[in-house]
Amino acid sequence: MKHYLTFSEGTSNKFWQIETEGNSFTVTYGKIGTSGQIQTKTFDSEEKCLKEAQKLLSEKLKKGYQNSGEETTTTSPKPTQTQSVSKAKTPSTNENEAASKTSSENETTAQSSSKTIQSENHAATTHSKNSINKIETKKLKKPVQKTLGFPNEDLKILSNVVPVHPKEEPKPFDLKNRIEQLSSLKKGSNWWTVDWTNQNIPLFMSKPEAHFWFLALTCMEVINGYEEKKTKQTIQKLQNFLNSQTIDGNLTLEKAINLLERQEDTWEEKRITPPSYIVLPFYHLFGLEKVIHFLATYNHPQAMKQQDSTNGSYYEGFARLLPILDESERKLCKELIKPHLKQKELEYQDIISPFLIALDLGMKEELLPIVESWKSRESSIRYSYSEYRKNIIFLFQDPEIVKRQMRKIGHLFNSVEELKCWITITQYSDLEWVALSVKAVFNDYNNEKHKEMLKLFLGIKAPEVARPLLYLYALPKLAAETKNWFIECPYFAIEGLVPAVLDEDKKISELAIEILQSLFARGYGEIILQEKAKYSAEIQEKIKNEILENSTFTAEPFDDSTTPTWLSDAIKTVSKGKAISWVVPEELPPILIQKKKLSPSQVAAVLTELKEKGLEESSILLKSLKEHSETTSLDNFVWKLFELWISLGASSKDKWAFTALGKLGGDRIALKLTPMIKVWPGESQHQRAVLGLEILKTIGSDTALMQLNGIAQKVKFKGLKDMANTFMESIAKKKGLRKSELEDRVVPDCGLDEDGKREFNFGPRKFHFVFGPDMKPMIKDEDGKIKDDLPKPNSKDDSDLANTSVEEWKLMKKQIREIGKIHIHRMEQAMVTGRRWKVEEWEMLIAKHPLMTHIAKTLLWWFIFQIKINRSMYFD
Repeated sequence: MKHYLTFSEGTSNKFWQIETEGNSFTVTYGKIGTSGQIQTKTFDSEEKCLKEAQKLLSEKLKKGYQNSGEETTTTSPKPTQTQSVSKAKTPSTNENEAASKTSSENETTAQSSSKTIQSENHAATTHSKNSINKIETKKLKKPVQKTLGFPNEDLKILSNVVPVHPKEEPKPFDLKNRIEQLSSLKKGSNWWTVDWTNQNIPLFMSKPEAHFWFLALTCMEVINGYEEKKTKQTIQKLQNFLNSQTIDGNLTLEKAINLLERQEDTWEEKRITPPSYIVLPFYHLFGLEKVIHFLATYNHPQAMKQQDSTNGSYYEGFARLLPILDESERKLCKELIKPHLKQKELEYQDIISPFLIALDLGMKEELLPIVESWKSRESSIRYSYSEYRKNIIFLFQDPEIVKRQMRKIGHLFNSVEELKCWITITQYSDLEWVALSVKAVFNDYNNEKHKEMLKLFLGIKAPEVARPLLYLYALPKLAAETKNWFIECPYFAIEGLVPAVLDEDKKISELAIEILQSLFARGYGEIILQEKAKYSAEIQEKIKNEILENSTFTAEPFDDSTTPTWLSDAIKTVSKGKAISWVVPEELPPILIQKKKLSPSQVAAVLTELKEKGLEESSILLKSLKEHSETTSLDNFVWKLFELWISLGASSKDKWAFTALGKLGGDRIALKLTPMIKVWPGESQHQRAVLGLEILKTIGSDTALMQLNGIAQKVKFKGLKDMANTFMESIAKKKGLRKSELEDRVVPDCGLDEDGKREFNFGPRKFHFVFGPDMKPMIKDEDGKIKDDLPKPNSKDDSDLANTSVEEWKLMKKQIREIGKIHIHRMEQAMVTGRRWKVEEWEMLIAKHPLMTHIAKTLLWWFIFQIKINRSMYFD
């Protein structure tokens, strides 16, 4: 086998050639036009040699190398990952095809087309929220068809026009029979309401029957639903009253309003009018003009003007009336309601019936200026009259108007029905509002609705889902469920996430890169490469540096011939355990050792050891990894493991995934974990918070102990604060120190030398740390310019050095911020209490410490000399 590859980008023009012969291969590489460098590697067998050669070839193709030379083979190897990818076509994403192609049939097509292409016969398991699924490592899925995920009938925009019910003659009215039927009345869902739903109040009625219903509805008293005898007595009282009245249809409007507004002295005598049912008899007694005026202006004196949960609102009374109004009456309604449509915010105390009547009448032109006058608000699911406002906006059905006005008023959705309305109108154009709605409902106290809403959202298969879905992926408890969408829809995920790597929202950018790195590891490198070519040079550079040529993810795994002896020996000490069903080693960030990564089987051994060894137990493997591995890769590995544990419900039997932070984590873990420890007691997770303290203690670095001390000094949960103090006292005692002396010694130097200097090396460029105002960490470039942050690495920089420097700078900034918060307060307290230091300790721990010296300069110090001369001074 022989392959000749070339790579050209910007000023870079390189070649790479591989040729196999027997059980060895030779690689030649360098700049085009030169003879290059040569490396030869020999293997135990010809088959193993060919397999390794294919692996190297795949990696080069993923990085953008083009196969432009001769290719010959003496055997028939399995198709490579890259060859499989190149056969897969990127699906069309034409939004205009969406509505016509979405149906239940499409869903079947999408499911059947998600069969996978197997490129290697290596089985693994992957976890979803609902089950453990078998997958094939490095397999590529076929593209699925773009779909909104629900049938055509659900995509139809519902008409706001209520059909006209044909006029009917009222049925004969039997007063005696009607009075007797009231015996079936029951208590409503609210204690002060009566349930009228089973009384069969007709749409068409004579004036006498309307008179009857008006009296019955307004004169019924509160039912005591818990005492059957009292209920019967209350109903009998109403029946006796009705039998005593002349019910002939001659009820005056003045008496009707008095009945509606009657205020009794006690709640026991309170008469409750069911709002929605009163409208029909009102209409048949007094006509359309009077009923519209009543609905548009009436406020119940006890403020129960809007609705009750059993019988609806006055507005819903109009909804009952509307079907029997013919076109001429509806036209009259519009004229009658127009004067009441004034620009209002529809706040809690406003009469909203006119606007809802206009909504039912489809008065778009009249309602649009009102909607446009509504003020902008922050997004929330907890605004008064939110449902009515949203329905008014949905009335317009124009996607741009609906999106603009809904986002302006900030009303998020809190039901599947509202999501369907939004998606039906806006299609794929604003799925971010869907994601933000699901997030808001999930974070709400009563969050059960989020499950069906999320299910609907995850049913959409389109690139427009990818970026919005990151808002939910960022929530630990939803991470596993949402991650599955990216895995099942990799082509849509890549298409939607590639432009997001430089998103204005930094968190979104980080998550987009994380998902793309995961898909790259699953074999979709060439699809990412194809997609990035559509975007700016800046995005292409980001994709290249963070994903395609990121040494962390392109690192070769150890094999039998390359595994260090110390690692082989350490792994032999690990007892074989059962595979951990909810963790897939390949999906965790790699553990790096000298630019190579642990193989899946080696990672599995690490997981087994983390599971079997407690915080206090020693482990040859874990100790060796701490000594030899890249610190950042260990931090990334255990943090992702911890996040996965949280996302799956944080089972106590798997808390080893939490304590792994202490076994392999470092300063970055301590800084990320501490804010979570501080809030957990308030989330009924006191024991988890205490275990978090033990993890900080186990990490044991200056940064970790400083964070532990910070909790001991200041946290609002007394139990946690006391426990942190206990840990600090225990650590100090073991070291033969007082707690205050230990506090002096757990101040990290952040990599600064004795002169307080530190260099960040990008290869051809170098930058130096300096302090800005108020101990703000800043950067000085080679021209002497002071900047807030390191620049982004470019193509001329050494990517490994630059990426390492950026990670170290991020850590340093966090450390300095924490030092400022904790030790400034500690020094101020020391000044208040008049604490003393021996001169040599003061010089070593404060005056000559590269960071504490800056804090010391802000305080007034008092020196006591042996000749009993006291002098105050500023240290400078």
